[in-house]
Amino acid sequence: MPHRTARAAAVAAACLTATVALAPAAHAETRTFTDGGAHLTSVRVSHTATKVGVRAFVGPFDIGDHTTFWLDTDAGNSGPEYKADVWPNTEGPRLLRVGSFTSGGTAMDCDGFRATSDAFGPEEVALSIPRSCLGRPAEVRVAVRAFYAEDGGDVVDWGPELRSFYGWVAR
Repeated sequence: MPHRTARAAAVAAACLTATVALAPAAHAETRTFTDGGAHLTSVRVSHTATKVGVRAFVGPFDIGDHTTFWLDTDAGNSGPEYKADVWPNTEGPRLLRVGSFTSGGTAMDCDGFRATSDAFGPEEVALSIPRSCLGRPAEVRVAVRAFYAEDGGDVVDWGPELRSFYGWVAR
């Protein structure tokens, strides 16, 4: 009897191992884009089953500086569908529905939308957006504009270029 129990356990373990090995992995893509701009050095986009995360490495950032993110979720429409303007050490960044880079946008209710920017912390600005707020896109691409209020004159650094997007990031 113990011999049969051991054999049954071995067969069950082999079946479980095969099932786990053949099961599709949860797919998420993360891409980091390098930027040769004056201040903005790179942008990392992570597209998971539940959210889209964007992290812009902005260099020295201060109160009065801010970062705007545009998200394109529709490959059939060449412009952005969403926008978020993030100021350091403030409350209430909003996700906006837009029709173009120049559109002011319409505020959206998006439970779970988060944005962080700390003038006294890491030199990065981050967004976390539930995919449900973006219509659950198959892929997404972003554009970033960092604005720096400097004594010698304001600096605007676009990533990757003026009103253009980094590459697509699939889920």
